Amino acid sequence: MQIEDKVYDVRIPVPGELLSDMMDIYDFAIARSQKLLVSFCHPDYLAECDLARRISKQLQVQKYRERLLRQEGDGTIDIIGLQSDTSRCPICDSSLIHCNSCQVASCESQECRGYSDPPFARCIRHKTEVLCFPCLQGQGSKRELEKCPGCNSWCCTRDISSCTGHPISIPRMPRVSRNKFMAPGLIAAYADSARAHPPKRGSCMECKLPGWRSCRNKLCWSHSICPECTSGGLTCMCGEVWACDLCAEHDPSVFIRCPCCRRLFCYSCCYIDDCVLCNSSNLCHDCAEEVSETDDMELEEMPAKLVASCGSCEVKMCDLCESSLAVSCAVCSSRLCMPCVRDGECSCDRVLCDRCVADHGCNLCSQRHRDGDDEP
Repeated sequence: MQIEDKVYDVRIPVPGELLSDMMDIYDFAIARSQKLLVSFCHPDYLAECDLARRISKQLQVQKYRERLLRQEGDGTIDIIGLQSDTSRCPICDSSLIHCNSCQVASCESQECRGYSDPPFARCIRHKTEVLCFPCLQGQGSKRELEKCPGCNSWCCTRDISSCTGHPISIPRMPRVSRNKFMAPGLIAAYADSARAHPPKRGSCMECKLPGWRSCRNKLCWSHSICPECTSGGLTCMCGEVWACDLCAEHDPSVFIRCPCCRRLFCYSCCYIDDCVLCNSSNLCHDCAEEVSETDDMELEEMPAKLVASCGSCEVKMCDLCESSLAVSCAVCSSRLCMPCVRDGECSCDRVLCDRCVADHGCNLCSQRHRDGDDEP
C-alpha cells in the first residue's frame, strides 16, 4: 500500500507501523462509499456519526470472525453464513462488546476463546462504557475509565469520588439563634478558600476506602472527605450522623446545639428535642438532669419550653409557637404544626388531625379521606 502525494505527484510506501491503521481507514472508506444513499437521507452531523459508528462496528465484527478462523485453523466456522446477526459471538452465542473508541470487538464471555486478551476495561456500573487495552493506555489526561483503588474494578471516572482538600482560613460565621439555614456566605467562603491539598482521588460508588467519610451537609466543600481532612469532624451522640468540622460549626441545618453544654446533636437524635417550627432546642438529657439537681446553672441561651406534640406527625412545639402558630383539630382539639395544618384542611375548610380523619372523618361534610387520597 502506498500514499499518493497529489501536490508533488509522488507515491510514498506506507510505513510498516502504520499499515494496520491505514488498512482500517481503507476498509472504512470502501464500506462508507457503499452507503451514500443512507447519508443523503440523514444529512445531519449526528446521523453521520451514528452511521460511521455502525459501519466501524460491522467491520470490526468481520475482523473478529476472521481472527477466530485464524486461531482455529480448521475452517469450521462459516463467516458468510453468520452475517445475519452481527451482535452475537459465532462460537458461544454470547453478546459481542465493542471498544467505545476504536469499535474493536470481543466476546462478552470470559470462558469463550473469542474473549479479548488482554481483556477489555468495562465499567462495573455502566456496562456500555468499554475500552480496549490500547485505547485505555492512550486516554491521556481526560480519562474515561480508571481502576478503583478500593475494589480494583474498572469504573467511569465520573463515579470515582474525590476529596477537594480542606478549606483553609474560613472566617467565623456566627450561628443565628432559632435559624436552621446555612449562613449565606459559607458556600462562597468554601469556594474562595485555599485548600489543604489538591484534589485527591478516592474510591468508586460500590466501595469505600478506610477513613473516607461523607459530611451530612449536602452543600459541604467536598462530597467525599479523605482521612487527612476528616480530623476535627464531629459525630452525634447517637453515632448515626457525622459532619466535618466546618459544617458542624457554621451550618445550623446539620446539628442542634444544646443551650447549656454547647454540644452538638443531630435533629433525629434521641438525646435532645427541638421545636419543629422555630428550631430552638431544649436542654440535652444530661444537662436537664443537672439543672433539676442544682437549679442554679447559668445558661448562655435560654432553652425552648417544649409544651406540645403535633397531633398528626408528633413533632415537638415550644410554648411560643404552640400559642401563635399551631392550630387545633376541629374534632379532638389536638394541636397541629403548620405543615400538618396545610395537609389537614378538609373540603369544608376545617382542619382535622390524621387520627380523626381515619377514625371519624369530618362530621360536617362526611369527608374521611384527604383530597387526592385513593378511595378504598
